[in-house]
Amino acid sequence: MTANNDGMRRTPIVVLALSALAVGTAVAGPSVPSTPATPKPYPSVSNAATYKTFDAAGRVNGSAKWHWTPTGGNCCETYVANAGGRILEYGGSLPYYSDDNGRTWAQVDFLTPLYNGEGALVGGPGGDVFGIGWDPYTGDHLQGVKYTAKTKTWQVAEAPLKTPFFDREWITYAKGPFVLDGVKVPYVTIVRGGTVTKQVELISGDGLSYTTVSTPANEATSEPVRMTIPVVKNPDADSWQPNPGTYTVPLNAGGVLLLNNDSDGLPCPAARLNASTTTWECVQLPWVPKGVVRQDSRGWLTQVEQTANNELELSTSRDGGRSWKRMTLTTPGEQPFASSDFFDVKVNGKLGQAVVATRVNDKRTKVGQDLVWRVDVSKAQPRLLKTYAVGRGDLATGIGVVSALSDRFDFPSVALLPNGRIVASFDDKSTPKAQVRDTVPSTNPDGHSPAIAILD
Repeated sequence: MTANNDGMRRTPIVVLALSALAVGTAVAGPSVPSTPATPKPYPSVSNAATYKTFDAAGRVNGSAKWHWTPTGGNCCETYVANAGGRILEYGGSLPYYSDDNGRTWAQVDFLTPLYNGEGALVGGPGGDVFGIGWDPYTGDHLQGVKYTAKTKTWQVAEAPLKTPFFDREWITYAKGPFVLDGVKVPYVTIVRGGTVTKQVELISGDGLSYTTVSTPANEATSEPVRMTIPVVKNPDADSWQPNPGTYTVPLNAGGVLLLNNDSDGLPCPAARLNASTTTWECVQLPWVPKGVVRQDSRGWLTQVEQTANNELELSTSRDGGRSWKRMTLTTPGEQPFASSDFFDVKVNGKLGQAVVATRVNDKRTKVGQDLVWRVDVSKAQPRLLKTYAVGRGDLATGIGVVSALSDRFDFPSVALLPNGRIVASFDDKSTPKAQVRDTVPSTNPDGHSPAIAILD
């Protein structure tokens, strides 16, 4: 996925701000004090809309009703996730959530004054939530965010170690136990971000204190260890699927995989985080993973890979990756994707469904249309159920800072709720211009900001 705000790939140069640490193996540090964060009702707006649907051949075959809101996000980034049915949004400086399918919202306020940041959230077990937020304009803040469902409390803590300009930060939750700095912890959260490099990863054992530094390319240097993926059920796996920009696969039985990508420079197709040392080691799986891989609550695997400029291949495995069933998703009118690997994937094992979100451009006008495929993965052979247009499809957008003075849409984001509703990011001429978010106007006052739509 395109992970940098500038939409460009960078030469991996490892630099660590405010630290003289020599990174080669994981380096752990102390816990960081946290401060409370306060949720409060947010005056959101809900707009009714009807958008087209398509059949498997890409022909318009009807319409679907949605409602959409500009709640959250920033000029160009809107990031949605799901935690047991709660809709999460953290595209701008502050997190937002909705417990009624996006009709009403709450904003989570921090004590730290923030100007115009960005963030990401992921669900955890039992309704817990883990997030990371970065604000370059108020002292280059990087902050861990955590919601504990048992106590219904939000917390925030500064992350003191990071690379400079830590843009487009992503977060992964991984079930343990792990041994971190000599202490056994029930889980870890992993954060990656940065423009100059994304090779430096930050690891926390409490979801708040990011004081352990890891560089997968420097750690995963041994011969691959043979590994199988246990097919075990875990209801929380339908909530903790991260953004594709993490390149990670949280595993139901515990542990996490990191897939090969241009940012990390792994010498192997996949690595796992060793539970005893909390360092990365190469592994040999029953197949060579490509694209985005998810493990759902049944323990089944779903893999989505771009195979052409207008096609994705979706594959499912019920045996830990030893055998696969495949199908092809083709864009309506064979329109090309807005950018390479420009898609997000979420799978709900209990529903037996997967959703894939993307944005395509008209071949002639370059006007973009946001799309979501809903796929039946309840049986071995996946089957397309419906293709949804999200938004009017009447706006040309760009990616990254090169598009700062035009309409900008940096990445797609999608969530699949337990009730089957889809939440997806989109951008068109109906979304607000000069949208004020977190009290800060858009960097492009004449441009449209992405919003989120919820299927009725």
